[in-house]
Amino acid sequence: MALAEVLTRYVVGIEATLVTVEIDISQGLPGFILIGLSDSTSRGIRARVRSAIINSGYHFPAKKMTLSLTPDAHFTETNGYDLPIAIAILLASGQVHLAHRGRYEYYAGLSLDGSLTSCKGAISVALAAINSKHPIIVANKLFSPEFSFKEGTVFYAENLQQVCRYLQGEIILSPNWLVESSRSTEYPNIDLQIINGQHHAKRALEIAATGGHSLLMIGPPGSGKTTLANCLPSLLPDLTLEEKIAIAQVENLTKNHIELPLLRPFRAPHHSITAAGLIGSTHPESPGEITLAHQGVLFLDELMEFDKKTLDALRTPLEQGSVLLSRAKKHVTYPAKFQLVAAMNLPFAYAVSELKVNRAKVAMSKSLDILSAALMDRFQLSVEVSAPLERLKSPNNECSRSVKTRVILARDTQLRRQGRENALLCSSDVSRYCSLTSEDWGWLKNCLNKLSLSHRAFLHVLRVARTIADLNGDPEITRPALQEALSYRYTDRIVQYLIQIYQ
Repeated sequence: MALAEVLTRYVVGIEATLVTVEIDISQGLPGFILIGLSDSTSRGIRARVRSAIINSGYHFPAKKMTLSLTPDAHFTETNGYDLPIAIAILLASGQVHLAHRGRYEYYAGLSLDGSLTSCKGAISVALAAINSKHPIIVANKLFSPEFSFKEGTVFYAENLQQVCRYLQGEIILSPNWLVESSRSTEYPNIDLQIINGQHHAKRALEIAATGGHSLLMIGPPGSGKTTLANCLPSLLPDLTLEEKIAIAQVENLTKNHIELPLLRPFRAPHHSITAAGLIGSTHPESPGEITLAHQGVLFLDELMEFDKKTLDALRTPLEQGSVLLSRAKKHVTYPAKFQLVAAMNLPFAYAVSELKVNRAKVAMSKSLDILSAALMDRFQLSVEVSAPLERLKSPNNECSRSVKTRVILARDTQLRRQGRENALLCSSDVSRYCSLTSEDWGWLKNCLNKLSLSHRAFLHVLRVARTIADLNGDPEITRPALQEALSYRYTDRIVQYLIQIYQ
């Protein structure tokens, strides 16, 4: 046999596209031509594959070899093609004969001694192969022992010789066994019990955890905004298997060895971060903080210190749950379903309390220069965090574990009713699941006119009210739930007050 064909995949973002590796071995001057990759990349692959084949007990053909990768693409992670190329050479040269039926896929790197090495994007490749009903062979060191796929879909090998013997029916490749994890499932974040006072802010935090709402906390320095934000992960429900795989899939974009995550990610980037660092880049291909916070929390402390363009880049991912990056002919889509929590020390908070008109005007101008109205409107909850001295009045506090119990019960109610969190309800879903009586509708309409709220803010009020009703165990939205939901529109009240002063 002088021709052979094997399957592998290339990864762009978390999408894994099927690639066919074709090889032709013919008479002529010995050579290695790899179509689809650059010359420097081809030389690296040839060196690794040649040494791995020889050190595994096979011979590297001294003939003219032409390999083609189809479709042609701009590959970023090329180590994963070592194994499929080596298998293609051994099949075409007649050194390995297939004893198994079905079209296998291969994705692993090769060390010079023939050992298989793990590669970035392997989880996406494995999931895509499973969806295509193709068994796939990957490196045994890729996943931690607690990570397992459906039986008969993903096979793990230690070296090239083991893969070849399996393909010839000489041995059996066993999947990694599922074992008990010794890692802690407790969040290293702060427990809600250590925070005295701040009942209004704690209640807003509980509502945000229940409905998946975005939250903005405003107050003077030292009032506990950062501490409250660090308590949020301890209030969120435990990860489901699908969420664990989704988080691991994202982590696999930046590192090779993957452990099945037990905790939700909590990302708190510095305010000097660039837009590319926050939402990701295509050259080099790298996920941003919003992707690394997928299925978790993104905390932006000192919101006023971030660059305006950087913050505005959050607007679309917040609503879509993903981010599409385009550069020249390259398009990369990253998942970005995260819960946004932000904290800021607004100068005009002091100006309002002290009734200093000039300071209010200057502060308002500065805030509008940094924070666009469109971004502020996307926070479903905004709450004032009181001054530090008020925190000393109430030492008896509820722990995160008891609050989490209520959050889980209310979240289960949402999933049974509509299949998603209240924060993710679209306009038609809001009309269906957030109905009001005619009296409540008239009352709410008058309140919205007084605050001059946008249509998006109106939908946010209904979503938050639905979450409050779920926490209270009410089947329908009540007037007290609407009143409480409107109390979490602190930014709207501040802006209205400043506009009156400015005029």
